[in-house]
Amino acid sequence: MKHRLKIRFILLLGIALFFVGKALLYGRWTAARRSVPQRVELSYAEAMADGILTPLEIATHYAPEIHAAVNVLISSSGKGDFISAVDFDGDMSAQNNWEHMTDAPLLAVVYWSVQETEAYYFVGYDFYHPRDDAEIWLDKHENDFEGIMLAVPKAEGAFLPPVCMYAQGHGGVFFYGDGLAVAADSHYGGILALDGDRPVIYVAPNGTLSHAGHSIESDAGHSLYWSVGNSGIRYYHGGEAQTPLTFKGPYDSNPCSYRLEPLLSLWTHRNGPYGERYIFASYGAFAGDNYRANAANPAWAWRNKTAFGFSGSFLSDPAWTFSRAICNMGFSADYTFNPYADWKITVQSVLAPEGKRISTLRLWQGEWLISTPDWWNIAEDGAVEIAGDGRVSLWIAAPRNTLWRLEAIDPDGAGIPDAILQWSAELMPMIE
Repeated sequence: MKHRLKIRFILLLGIALFFVGKALLYGRWTAARRSVPQRVELSYAEAMADGILTPLEIATHYAPEIHAAVNVLISSSGKGDFISAVDFDGDMSAQNNWEHMTDAPLLAVVYWSVQETEAYYFVGYDFYHPRDDAEIWLDKHENDFEGIMLAVPKAEGAFLPPVCMYAQGHGGVFFYGDGLAVAADSHYGGILALDGDRPVIYVAPNGTLSHAGHSIESDAGHSLYWSVGNSGIRYYHGGEAQTPLTFKGPYDSNPCSYRLEPLLSLWTHRNGPYGERYIFASYGAFAGDNYRANAANPAWAWRNKTAFGFSGSFLSDPAWTFSRAICNMGFSADYTFNPYADWKITVQSVLAPEGKRISTLRLWQGEWLISTPDWWNIAEDGAVEIAGDGRVSLWIAAPRNTLWRLEAIDPDGAGIPDAILQWSAELMPMIE
């Protein structure tokens, strides 16, 4: 009898110690989590204190405020709407992220990119979710990646506010800014909401409704606020990656700090290796096997459904993207800094054989025609410019073994095989 009592006492003591330890650990975690960091502020004077303005300092100054709606009815009671890093679970495989989402903490991370011309900074922010979840099977897949791009005028001695932004979600692209005249083949989203120089954006939750599935828009008092249970998170750049403590109620009651991570940390994996143990299944697709295989695309492979552009142009050539879409702003210039293009395609001039006329060109990426007839302005002397841009080059993200072909086309749409085309496809240096 005494032996049984001793065993029972030891078991009860062990259980009590387990729960006490768990409570202490939870108390430490929540106490640490509730110490909300201040938003990181970086003025131009502070950034230039060492005489150098770095891409990270630019990205830090313009880091967005994110109002992320949460659908509590699906995706583990809303966890699928948390933003995080692709390797949130501690491994380099994106093909197990659907399963690991419920086990690993989803520490908030935002990917950033910066490109530069003589007149503008182009500052991008991208957001990863482990699941694109919905009520119906066809809208589900593992991994999701959406983002925004800012056009910011450069000035000596100051940071200026962005003049416009495009936001991407599931291939839909909308342009935001005050008084923009947007081209017919593009879509105007409205004014650009700013908090100082920072964009304020709304990220829709998982679901099957219109404007769901983590689509992004400028949060300028829009009428599309939707989240089951009126739940949301206010992500801000506090420099520390946190997991949301709660997401019930309006955004402001649920602040969560995020950390900036360079998009280069993903970009350098684009050429492989590929497969189930790695981030990517191919150059332009995350590895995923839930519902629809390899269905999520990184920024350099986004295919635009609502405006012009070639695959990935919204990252690889933002100056051209803005120039084509917005009629009353001049973004045209070659880049002084652009690490997110594999190829620079340059067309200097064309010459038609006697008796023929070249009306446009076709650019082929392997067997895939990526250009449209209105890409090119061809002068009578054969000089060529990129339409709407005034440049002679396009910056393209594509596999490094791509075979390019340029074709001259006459006014009837027929090819001119004996035309003389002065052009080049220059492979950009690798960034590791």
